Amino acid sequence: MNKLIKLKSGSIVSITNDRVRVDLPKAPSSCVWNSMSSATLNGGNRIFPTNGGISTNDAIHVINYKVPHTYNGYDPAPQELISDITTREGIPSEKTVGLLTAASMKTCVSTSRCIQGVIVEVVVTVGLSNSRMAGAEADFFGLLSENDRDLNKKCSNAGTDSCSYGKDQSSQHVAKIRPGTINTIIIINTPLSSSALIETYAIAIEAKCRACSDHGVRCAKDDMSIAQGTGTDCCVLITPTISTQSNDDKDGNKRKYFIEHAGKHCLFAEMVGQTVHESTSEAIMINIRNMHGSYHRYKLKTSLKAIIAILKGSRPCIPPRPMMPVPGAPLPIIFMGIFTVLLIYVAPLQENISVLLAAVAWDRYLAEPPVMVHPVVLAGNCISAILARMPDRVFQNALLGFGFGVLFMVFMLTTFILGGRFFLESVDFLSLWGSHHVRSMSFGYFNIMLHEAANLTTWVMKVVFVKSTFSLQLLCTIALQMAKFLEREQIDEARMQLSWLCSRDPSKLKSSELAAGTLESLSENLSDGFVAPLFWYVVLGPLGAFGYRIANTLDSRVGYRGKFEWFGKPSARFDDMINLIPARLTALLLLAAACCVKGTRPMNGFIAAWNECSKCESPNAGWPMACISGVLGVRLEKAGAYCLGKERNKPCPKDIRVGYLVAQFAGGFALIFAVTFLHYRG
Repeated sequence: MNKLIKLKSGSIVSITNDRVRVDLPKAPSSCVWNSMSSATLNGGNRIFPTNGGISTNDAIHVINYKVPHTYNGYDPAPQELISDITTREGIPSEKTVGLLTAASMKTCVSTSRCIQGVIVEVVVTVGLSNSRMAGAEADFFGLLSENDRDLNKKCSNAGTDSCSYGKDQSSQHVAKIRPGTINTIIIINTPLSSSALIETYAIAIEAKCRACSDHGVRCAKDDMSIAQGTGTDCCVLITPTISTQSNDDKDGNKRKYFIEHAGKHCLFAEMVGQTVHESTSEAIMINIRNMHGSYHRYKLKTSLKAIIAILKGSRPCIPPRPMMPVPGAPLPIIFMGIFTVLLIYVAPLQENISVLLAAVAWDRYLAEPPVMVHPVVLAGNCISAILARMPDRVFQNALLGFGFGVLFMVFMLTTFILGGRFFLESVDFLSLWGSHHVRSMSFGYFNIMLHEAANLTTWVMKVVFVKSTFSLQLLCTIALQMAKFLEREQIDEARMQLSWLCSRDPSKLKSSELAAGTLESLSENLSDGFVAPLFWYVVLGPLGAFGYRIANTLDSRVGYRGKFEWFGKPSARFDDMINLIPARLTALLLLAAACCVKGTRPMNGFIAAWNECSKCESPNAGWPMACISGVLGVRLEKAGAYCLGKERNKPCPKDIRVGYLVAQFAGGFALIFAVTFLHYRG
């Protein structure tokens, strides 16, 4: 391809297969060219001086060079690369604004507006594979320029500790970022004031964002969100400087001609916005046709990606700050949750299966039950109230503490299990009572609707009751938040967030220790918070899962050494007993899940679980923790307590993300096995 375009301003655009080059004409009399850009070469706010003084104007160039898709962004350095290109083109690098792109030059579009002698010209190339919305999660985590290259090569490698992956994994992470850039070149033949220059640049960016929104360009990081551009967009705005000489107006007065304002109410802003939007929109259409064949096929693909993102659930919903409430899911996910629950209700399934499936769907898509009626929260408040009134001598005497601990455990379990049974029987009674009274009324089809509404209400109450006994989504969400903080080296925030997952003191923990604590809690709470409740649901029904949840809450509150050692020992031993089977099942589920996740080591996980499970004080926690340690190839250590995988590398944020995937698959397998067992048991 070899194309030449002469613009109204006198600029010449030459297009080949590997670059777009714009040669600007001489600046207006007594002016020089001023450039504002985020370009690789000569970026920033620059005035291009001339060799012969202000009256002699040398040629200025803008070059947009197409790099190969294999270019990694730093070898060679971008500035060196574009400087070599200018030498090859025979133009001086000091007089050239240089941009890089991986977009096809076939997407190059030029548009212009000319009103009252003011010319606005725009040249755009578009690539969309690297699309991003504003605020999308970063891919590289270096901030200071002198550290950028080292940190960016490490990518997710946060903290100062050595992590379990090095250059090979880091380069793989970089390779996942697909190339694609929207490069915009704007040439204006009239000088702008300093404020108008900034306003014009902002309007150009907004016009590009509008074009992306018009075509529904999706963020590559989140298929549910609209992108405002790509991760490497560049905009070049070139205008003449304000002349040092004054010209006579029609009345003979001396005036300096320039555009003083560029707000959206002004005609000039309209010209800039429309020109950038028009050219960007057309270039996007060309890119879509080149990449997808047709616009309709592109819309179908993006719609399918959005649906898949919705089906994945509310995983992006992470608190913006530690200990803040988890934000609600986006409306599409909420609607998907409601639709899924209703679909399960109308499906011809056994009630125990439909309730379990709906509870898991609720956990994935919808919010937790309100705190004021959440059974686990009520149990925790009850425990706190009783402990506050318990005399200190109960905790100081071993025999007295153990005896009262047994009574306390029996009282709590009996009270809450009876309360749960009363709730379920009340729900069944209300269902029968409602159905009887609805049948006694003669309203035709309205009777049927009332009857179904009553049945649905009671069924949903059972679903919420069962949902309150487990939580997988919240656990995984907090693990992702930990990875996010550690990737950005926000150690203080990560220390605060760890309190959501475990009770250890995080105040002096390093990055690798925080990552280890996250993985330990992720694996152990997968057993305690999801697999075990499902196991006891299958064995004893909703009350079995509910009773387990209360027993586990007792253990977490009083089942540890220190003040409550003897008082909490009955609760701790009972919790150990009811977790004997679920903990080992969790290890097996993690092994099965590891077979579905790239980069894990299932056989190492099996060996680690078998050989190292006894290193933990708990007879159960060691199984899932040792398994995840072997699967990920990392060392999990709690100072003074245990060290799993002493010869392995320290964990890092990437290991948390891989562990998150393993936990998700393990939870899915647990659900499949539970439903299968319930089905064959009848």
